[in-house]
Amino acid sequence: MTSWSEAVANLHANTAHDPGDMRRAYEAMANVWSAYGYQDAPIEVLRMLVNATEVGYMAALNDLRRGNLDDEITTWRPDLADQ
Repeated sequence: MTSWSEAVANLHANTAHDPGDMRRAYEAMANVWSAYGYQDAPIEVLRMLVNATEVGYMAALNDLRRGNLDDEITTWRPDLADQ
């Protein structure tokens, strides 16, 4: 388990490029996990799961910042196609 936790922690550290993104990811995932109710897992497992979900959130923010959007973005944000 330790090697998995370390791998996810390293991925988290390498994905976090902006302190504001880290805060946004933490807040978003705190809301998700508090509603989920799986709070009785070992702390190392919870930390790994939260870090992994934060990675996804921060990676999406990084993509948005770089403008790496797929074609489906115009489905829910047609105004972006005009830019």
